[in-house]
Amino acid sequence: MRSCVILFLSVFTMVSAHAGESVTFAGSTTVFPFMEQLTPLLKEHGIDAKVQAGGSSAGFKPAKAGIAEFGMMSRELKEKEKPYVETLVMSRDWLVMMTHKDAPFDNITHDEVLDLYTGKAKSLHGYKLNVIAKEAGRGTKTIFDHYFHLGKKEGHPIARDLVIIGPNGQAITTVAGDPHGITYLSYSAVDAAIKQGEPIKMIKLDGIAGTPENVGAGKYKLQRALNLVYLKKNAALADRLSKALATDEARKILIDGGLKPAL
Repeated sequence: MRSCVILFLSVFTMVSAHAGESVTFAGSTTVFPFMEQLTPLLKEHGIDAKVQAGGSSAGFKPAKAGIAEFGMMSRELKEKEKPYVETLVMSRDWLVMMTHKDAPFDNITHDEVLDLYTGKAKSLHGYKLNVIAKEAGRGTKTIFDHYFHLGKKEGHPIARDLVIIGPNGQAITTVAGDPHGITYLSYSAVDAAIKQGEPIKMIKLDGIAGTPENVGAGKYKLQRALNLVYLKKNAALADRLSKALATDEARKILIDGGLKPAL
């Protein structure tokens, strides 16, 4: 009888360890595919990840409310958000300008971006463009608008007739289906889509390509941190997550996806 009890407890312990602790990650569509790829690795570290997308603001709010253990955010915290959560910097990413592969130009300047997104221009080098922007609440939009000083408070009001999209996949599909489309997106998302055969391309910004080499050399400036935010009570869980993300296996997934690991 004692042997049966020991056997049962051993099996129960093995099953529990394999199942791991159920942990919800919610938010940024830029971080989402990486967390999905990391799920099997996290499970080996006792974290059974459940990943949900919805945008950076949809990451902060459930993390603050304790609905999700971690909020995925592809932007820095705003000052008013900082008192509520802790931050784990997962990696660094950068934005690139993206057009259909048939667009007859491969470079855009800072001033040309401003003219397009404020409505002062509708074309580039005589080529008509349909200008696409991210919807409010997306980390990509926050970084882009801040970099180019777009918005009433920044001094460059954004045009009201822009095409507004949400998730990264929608941005790629929209430009892939429109030879006149132009938008901005995470390098990792665009790079993955190009490798999958989507008819899109990255274009240079002020003559500098948004390549990992140029980012690493400090030549390309349109960068951002990809963050995981959490309540202070989840600090021990965040420490376990941090150790898992610092492993060679996790770093390889991030690097292969076009990110610069921060751990």
